[in-house]
Amino acid sequence: MLTEAEQEISNARPNTVDHASVSDLHYIGNYKRALPTNMARMIENAYDWEHLPYVHASSFAGIDLIDCGDWGWRAKIGLHGGGYQLLDLLVDKARDYWVSTVFAGPGKGIQIHTQASHLSDDEIEVDVRFYIPEPLDDPAMTTQLHAHLADQYRQLYDEDIDLMSGRQSALDDLKRWRAGENDEALILVGDAETLDRTKANMVETETGRFCVRFWNETWIAHSAVCPHLLGPLGDSEIGPNGEITCPWHGYKFDLATGENIGGDCKALATAPRVEVRDGRVYLRVEG
Repeated sequence: MLTEAEQEISNARPNTVDHASVSDLHYIGNYKRALPTNMARMIENAYDWEHLPYVHASSFAGIDLIDCGDWGWRAKIGLHGGGYQLLDLLVDKARDYWVSTVFAGPGKGIQIHTQASHLSDDEIEVDVRFYIPEPLDDPAMTTQLHAHLADQYRQLYDEDIDLMSGRQSALDDLKRWRAGENDEALILVGDAETLDRTKANMVETETGRFCVRFWNETWIAHSAVCPHLLGPLGDSEIGPNGEITCPWHGYKFDLATGENIGGDCKALATAPRVEVRDGRVYLRVEG
């Protein structure tokens, strides 16, 4: 929850990128990197505030959204060891440009300006530029701050690559599945005695990717794809109440029904029926 003062500060924040504002700031350095993704996934990632405490769990303890829109988002971000930052990320989609500003809490006044550039159909470059309101008295402190921010963004992009690549792969799979012919078919998963009962066994079908697991002394199947942003559910452990959790944004689903726990997301795609015949486990896919 925001205090009255925090709410007033948040309400006064602009919702558009002021490109001219950098002339009033002190530039301390940048971090430039090529990334194996496309611009659509990169811009999508910039808007995606929900993934911060899940994909970047070592950097962020939690996040509470204040506001969001086509302009970007504003949130209260929990830090490890206590404390928080108020931060907004404003997006200029026409320029493939976005600005993160800490406007309260540790690091107040730091602005991160990111320019993304197209290199190829599956590669972009980001130029992340770091600014502070005023020069620091000690040049060594400026060097240390730049090194800290560059290391932080190196780690953040290391962690984001899997999310962006996974998202694109899931979209490609979805396109392929929708183009398939969905005739009724039995798909062999494997021998019941040799299938690994401690993890999800992944099965590709023309209607989607599914996990086959041994749970509560029986074989079950559920979608391997989160309906929110197609996050991977194959490595998610089953919780004590029969729920699985998306590693990207923390959405939970009831295995028995496929419904989202909390009602904030759509239910999982309906899984094929599991059949065990002559010691073998099958999925029945019906068109």
